[in-house]
Amino acid sequence: MILVMCLGCRSSDDTSIEAKLYLNEVIALLENNSINKSKIDWKAFRISVFEKAKRAQTIQDTYPAITYAISKLGDSHSYFRPVRDIENIQQDKPLPILLDELTPNDIGYVRVPFCIGTDDEMNAYVSLIQTKIIQQIDTNLKGWIIDLRGNFGGNMWPMLVSIEPLIGNGILGYFVDADNNYEAWKLTNGKAFIDDALVYENLEFKELNLSKSYVAVLTNNETASSGEAIAVAFKNRINTKSFGGSTFGVSTGCVSHQLSDGSVINLAESVFADGSMKKYGYRIAPDIETDEKDALKRGIEWIYEMNKNKHSR
Repeated sequence: MILVMCLGCRSSDDTSIEAKLYLNEVIALLENNSINKSKIDWKAFRISVFEKAKRAQTIQDTYPAITYAISKLGDSHSYFRPVRDIENIQQDKPLPILLDELTPNDIGYVRVPFCIGTDDEMNAYVSLIQTKIIQQIDTNLKGWIIDLRGNFGGNMWPMLVSIEPLIGNGILGYFVDADNNYEAWKLTNGKAFIDDALVYENLEFKELNLSKSYVAVLTNNETASSGEAIAVAFKNRINTKSFGGSTFGVSTGCVSHQLSDGSVINLAESVFADGSMKKYGYRIAPDIETDEKDALKRGIEWIYEMNKNKHSR
C-alpha cells in the first residue's frame, strides 16, 4: 500500500522535459539580451522561475512562470504574449482618438500621435503629418507646437521622418544596450537609419527646412515608449523647450522575439539616449512642468517671448 501511494505521488521537481526546454529557451533569451541583465542574479532568477513552473507538463503550463520571469526583469516595458493570445487579437479594437488643438494663426501646430498598423497605414501617417506642416508654413509663423501628449508609442521611425522638417537631419539619439554599446538614430532626406542600416523611408519626402524655428514640445504621463523617443530626439535641438508633465517612464527600446511555440516576448534591450549621449530609461521631465490644461498656453507664451527677445536685440 505504501509503495502504491508513493508511485502515485509527484516530486516537487516533476516538470516535463518539454517544459524545462521551453523555460531554458526563455531564460537564455532574457539573460543574453535584457537591458537589466547585469543587475540580475541569474542563478536565483532561474531557481525562482523553475519553482513557479514546477509540475508543468506542457509548454502552456509554463506561461504563468514566463509572465513572472518578465516581471522579474524590472524594466516595466517588456511583455510576454502567448501564442493563444496572438491568435485571438482583436484587429478592430478601437484606439483612442487624439484631436488637434487650436492655436493662434501665427503658431504652427503638429500633433504626433501613436503609430501602429500596416506599411500602408504608416505611410499614410507620415503623409498626413507632412501635409499638415506644409499647409501651415507661413513667413509670419513665430514658432511651432509639437504635441506628444497621449502618444503611447508604436513605430518611432514614421514619427521621426514625419517631423523631419522641424527636427532636422543628422543624429537625433541612440539606443544604448546593457554593454554600453551605442546605436545612432539618424535622419537624412526622408530616410531613417540605425547607424548605417535603413529602417524607414518617406516615399513622398519634400525638403522643408524649418529646423531653426522655435518649437515647444508638449508631453504628459501618457507619452510613452516611442513617444518618449521623440521627446528625447528633441532634447538637443536648438530653440526648443518642453512643457507639460513627465512622460510615462518606459524610455527603452524593445525587440520582438518569437519563441519556439509561436509565442512572443517583446524585450527591453536598450535605453534611449539623446544627441549628447545622455541616457534615459526612466520618466522624462519637461523643461517647464505645468498642469495638463496649461501646457499649450505656456508653450505659446514661450514662443512669443522668444520672438520678442529676438527682435529687441
